[in-house]
Amino acid sequence: MTTLWELADALREADERYRDVVHEQLFSRIFEARQVFAPARASRHVDLTVAIAWALENPAPKVDALVAQLGRDHRRLGFPPEVYDTFAQCLIDGLGLFELSPELAGTAATRLRSICTIMKDEATKADWEGIPPAHTATVAAVERPNRKTAVVRLESAFPMDFEPGQSIPVTTAHLPGTWRLLTPANISDHTAQLFFHVTDAGDASTMLTLAHPGDMWTLGTARGKFPEDIDVSFLGASASSPDLYICYGTGWAAVRSFLLGKIAADDSTPVAVLAHADSPGAHYDLLFQHNLQELAPEISIQHTVSRAKDPLLFGTTQVFPEHTPVPEMAVVDNPARVALEALVSNPQAFRRCVLVGPADEVTEGAGILNLGLARAGIVDGVIETHPWGEGRLTQSLKYGQSFPGLGN
Repeated sequence: MTTLWELADALREADERYRDVVHEQLFSRIFEARQVFAPARASRHVDLTVAIAWALENPAPKVDALVAQLGRDHRRLGFPPEVYDTFAQCLIDGLGLFELSPELAGTAATRLRSICTIMKDEATKADWEGIPPAHTATVAAVERPNRKTAVVRLESAFPMDFEPGQSIPVTTAHLPGTWRLLTPANISDHTAQLFFHVTDAGDASTMLTLAHPGDMWTLGTARGKFPEDIDVSFLGASASSPDLYICYGTGWAAVRSFLLGKIAADDSTPVAVLAHADSPGAHYDLLFQHNLQELAPEISIQHTVSRAKDPLLFGTTQVFPEHTPVPEMAVVDNPARVALEALVSNPQAFRRCVLVGPADEVTEGAGILNLGLARAGIVDGVIETHPWGEGRLTQSLKYGQSFPGLGN
């Protein structure tokens, strides 16, 4: 093995083995580190190997900005910046799993030390600037509009800064060593309140949906950009064409926050929303959506469902309050098909399509749009994905690795 690209491929193949070796090295040198990570090996630092592989095969200017953000963000774990020197050596020692040429071993070691030094310097800088490494907040109320969804309201001692649509790493005493990225459904303001829409979609998410008033949550620094800052002036779409936001389930939270930020900024540019749910009762925020359109007529919201009727005993409360107008809901397996039909009939219908929600649904929707637009000969469509979830699929999206159907 003589190139960084070969090493990156080998790392992905040896994902769990490499992670186990690195963690055992770290735990043997810093015993307290065991308390920071999840007890189960399969759930421990799942992004580590694929992130290292991505960093080794991409140019430094592209990687270092993300690395710097990680250095600031990982302060929430409680490690002092000096730990990065030890961590770098653990990463390097873990490469002993592979048969590397002396030149490649030296090159990889130098790059890994550089990455860890960037994180160390950024963490130190943030400490000196007095930026809090984490925030604590108390669960003030929990509403369960249906059996799959919980709307959790948190209150903290001080307001937390975040941009509309950004995600925040969250953990609780019920999730030792496990963090989940959640997007507040509100905007940052002086009330120091946060609203999270959580769906029962996995072990960690299930624990979060079981929150009770009085529970303490720990929150990291907000991250990401929603939507991304991209120049669409080169596209054929008219400047008056709206952006289309396709949200799956509680992916609505990010779009909700974005729309509230848009109204707060007195931005009257048109926006179209396709809100999709498994069944009518899973559209848990209809009253707010109705009021939002009354307040801001430039916002249009269309609803779709995968099936026309709710499962038996679906709701925990009355699905739709009596005073809530129930909109028409087209039945479709993926709302991207509705967007594709509109774009094929009028390529200037939307400036871009932004998809947000669980990784499998977002990826399927992006594939439907990319393939359908290509077949129709429409080559200047912008498809922007904001998936969430766990596993290799999300890693592929997060680190820009090849995945069929996602290229724009």
